[in-house]
Amino acid sequence: MSSGDILEDLRSNRQRAVVPERDDPLLQKPQPIQAAPEQTSDLDYPDSFSKSLVVNQVQSQPESSNLDTGLDNYPSKLRRLTLRLDEEVCLKLDALCSRQTLTAETLIESLLCQCEANPSLMKKVLKDAKERYKKRKQAGVKKRTASMQQKYGD
Repeated sequence: MSSGDILEDLRSNRQRAVVPERDDPLLQKPQPIQAAPEQTSDLDYPDSFSKSLVVNQVQSQPESSNLDTGLDNYPSKLRRLTLRLDEEVCLKLDALCSRQTLTAETLIESLLCQCEANPSLMKKVLKDAKERYKKRKQAGVKKRTASMQQKYGD
């Protein structure tokens, strides 16, 4: 132990490297491409079938706007959430999701919605969650204390 003050030792060891900013091409907005309609001739398409495919694709573009209107019912932004789970619970969650062919995120969303709809179930879930939280906090304090004793102990 260098100075005798553990807090100052921890703060002095917090040096972080500075990374210069860089251009990220994925964050840049793409420029809209405006193509002028081109004149096509029978020479551009060797057979009439391929020409009809191109014409049908151009005509079917307004139909794709119907698909976009259906997306209005879905959330526009989704947030990614990293979870730390008990290993046994994680294995059970993975197995359940695999059997039911769904993702953990959609399962959690559904569980929350069902709990909100059923107040007695919500009380049971929150009681269990608070007990688990308390146990994890206690385990964290014990691990941190053991680590500090090992690092700064005599």
